[in-house]
Amino acid sequence: MKTWIGARITRRSHYGGILAVFILLAVNSASATDLAGIDIHGFISQGLLWSTDNNYLADTEDGTFQFNELGINFSTELTDRLRIGIQFFSRDLGPTDNNEVTIDWAYGDYRWRDWLGLRAGIIRQNHGFYSETRDFDMLRTSILLPQAVYSEIDREFFSRVIGGSVYGLVPLGSVGNLTYSFLAGTKHLAEDSGISRWVESTRLFDVTGYDEGMVYNGGLVWQTPLAGLRVGATGLKTTDLQQELRTAVPFGPLPAGTPLTNEITEFYSYVFSTEYTWHDLVLSAEYMRMKTETLIQDFRATESRPEAYYIGAAQRFTDWMELGAYYSVFYREADDKDGEGLQAAGRDPFQAWQKDLALSARFDLSEYALFKLEGHLIDGAAQVLSTDNPGGLEDDWFLFAAKVTFSF
Repeated sequence: MKTWIGARITRRSHYGGILAVFILLAVNSASATDLAGIDIHGFISQGLLWSTDNNYLADTEDGTFQFNELGINFSTELTDRLRIGIQFFSRDLGPTDNNEVTIDWAYGDYRWRDWLGLRAGIIRQNHGFYSETRDFDMLRTSILLPQAVYSEIDREFFSRVIGGSVYGLVPLGSVGNLTYSFLAGTKHLAEDSGISRWVESTRLFDVTGYDEGMVYNGGLVWQTPLAGLRVGATGLKTTDLQQELRTAVPFGPLPAGTPLTNEITEFYSYVFSTEYTWHDLVLSAEYMRMKTETLIQDFRATESRPEAYYIGAAQRFTDWMELGAYYSVFYREADDKDGEGLQAAGRDPFQAWQKDLALSARFDLSEYALFKLEGHLIDGAAQVLSTDNPGGLEDDWFLFAAKVTFSF
């Protein structure tokens, strides 16, 4: 059984051009389906982001084309039960990634039975319904997934695990079926990753490295007896994760440049998901909670408990047009949704929440190309980095996005 493996390609400064040429050659020679028993898939996209206020994800107040993606993957079946594959991926999103080619995933997959399979290598994580396929733009209506649950800033942290997993599908008779996946391993986090940017947004520390520790991740999806309805839950927990820091400014008795270790003494997240498909209409909703406790020995301890959710809908009207909308809500602290704690600390209370009403339009230009337009009416700035906005933040703002994608 051949499996579609979503691919993603981003334009890179040097390697991106090489990958792009290779993709064109692959399309011309094999129509991206089969070359000597190897399945080849990929895509390349270019986007635009512009906001009325608040630089978000990139320098969006001036408009930016630093929003592109390139990916290509190769996979083959060695036997009826054993499949191997690898995906090369590159993207640029403002200061993130900067067009560096990486191995997005690479693993061996041995499917012993429908109810039991094994994977080992660099494996996609379970995070909500759409994290595993978020690289494949052709599978959704929106340009940006609901940022409350699928934050682009935190994307690297929630995308992959280096380790092993077990998975399978268990028939439940008249009550549907259950798919499961459980992963264990570690991560490779870059010094300039999204979680580093959150730490550095305090302007107190610079991140110099990581000791990634262990990661445990799992997901369950129940395909219910009601046709088109599925319900799921995913969870993530880390142990022994540490950030290596140095003080960016003098802080109390510590001079600038003092090395410190920030221990993530507890981190977990979980997402509950539901989706209902009826003809050409798709309804979805997801709810997420997180908890992070950190400790810098003899210096300070912190705790945060974000809460997030969204509801969305997408409808295909013709073979070439699809419209969608979602309302996404993120709270920095579940117990301080109105920002009183931030205000008491001298910060803007609207940094406690971010509420996003998004409208999307998708136009399928051909089997291999599509164009999207999207608008976001946003209240609050909980997911906006203050370091990207030295002039201060605004409460009510608008974000516009456009994107063209070619895939094969």
